[in-house]
Amino acid sequence: MSVRDPREVHDLAALSTLAPELAEMLVSVASDIALVIDDQGVIQRIALGGSEPVKTMADEWVGRHLADTVTLETRKKVEQLLADVAATGLSRSRQVNHPSPLGLDVPMAYSAVRLGQAGPMLVVGRDMSVVSAMQQRLVHAQAEMERDYWQRRQSETRYQLLFQIATDAVLVVDATSLNVIDANRSAARLFGLSLDQLIGKRATVPLHEDSREAVLELFASAKLNGRAAETDAVLSEHRGMVRVSITPLRTEASTALLMRVKSIDPQWQVPQANAKLQSLMAMSPDAIVVTDADGLVQMANPAFTALAQIAAPAAAVGRSLGEWLGVTSDDLALLMNSLRRDAVAQRIATTVRGEQGRLIAVELSGTCLREDDEESFGFILRPGYGSGAVRMPGLEPPDPSIH
Repeated sequence: MSVRDPREVHDLAALSTLAPELAEMLVSVASDIALVIDDQGVIQRIALGGSEPVKTMADEWVGRHLADTVTLETRKKVEQLLADVAATGLSRSRQVNHPSPLGLDVPMAYSAVRLGQAGPMLVVGRDMSVVSAMQQRLVHAQAEMERDYWQRRQSETRYQLLFQIATDAVLVVDATSLNVIDANRSAARLFGLSLDQLIGKRATVPLHEDSREAVLELFASAKLNGRAAETDAVLSEHRGMVRVSITPLRTEASTALLMRVKSIDPQWQVPQANAKLQSLMAMSPDAIVVTDADGLVQMANPAFTALAQIAAPAAAVGRSLGEWLGVTSDDLALLMNSLRRDAVAQRIATTVRGEQGRLIAVELSGTCLREDDEESFGFILRPGYGSGAVRMPGLEPPDPSIH
């Protein structure tokens, strides 16, 4: 409501004796509450509409100054509203908060008009609780979106780390076009192409034309059944035999396909870059562990020693990872079989128990590493887990509130 010249409201003096009736009329058609206030700011009469939070408090307001019914930080707004009315006969809308016995302040937007120079003031208010609740929901929604964004970024970082240390060639393939979305360095070395040459191309291009139909059937089977499938194939230019496995890979936005290609021709097998892997492990803030096929630790990084509360990475070597995950050998074997089948597992919710008794919730991601006939497993454990973490039988955390 804009402020007008006081001369425009002089004719309202005729309505001054009808202030209580006007208050009742206003709450019935345009507001949640209407107050009749004297020239000192003291509430004389109250008319209430349908605002339940206000109804529980307003009965005690008669005889009190309007400023005494609001919270301390919004008293100044009441003083400004009354000053506007005294000076011009009208006030613009001011939002104030009334303290509630229920513990939550009730926001109200008030406007006022003086009924003649010597008449009472009529103050009408609209309950802003719904608007305030909507604003809070928007704030919470924004915060949740930001949390989800950072969780996705952290998940992608861990996934990329596992992706690159995998010694098998691994490609992420668009489920519709079958074009390569992403690939690791092992794939580039195996196919004799750069990553730029791989990404965007049809996933069957690096294979000999006689093998492509069988692999296309593999893609179709994985999409239809939602299960992993594999077949043997020949690389283009007869550069060697490979075993191709296709696994559905659910991402945040859609379902992609994970294509793992392992050379079964010793002449073309991809060597494992142990020096690079060890350097990467040492620098990572996430706990990283490499185990053998039985789950016995072969390597661990400093971040794992802090998580497991052990003296040094060497203290973990030769021991079962299950000792810290608190799972049985059967549960650990189940996880490893899943990695053998799917190549990569992401964001599994579990716990790590340190050797000094600390129990902490973690998200575990893992991959299967193969070199010649030897098999090992890489794991990344990150403290905390979000809503996107998945549960796996045997690895479920005992208490979701653990941090």
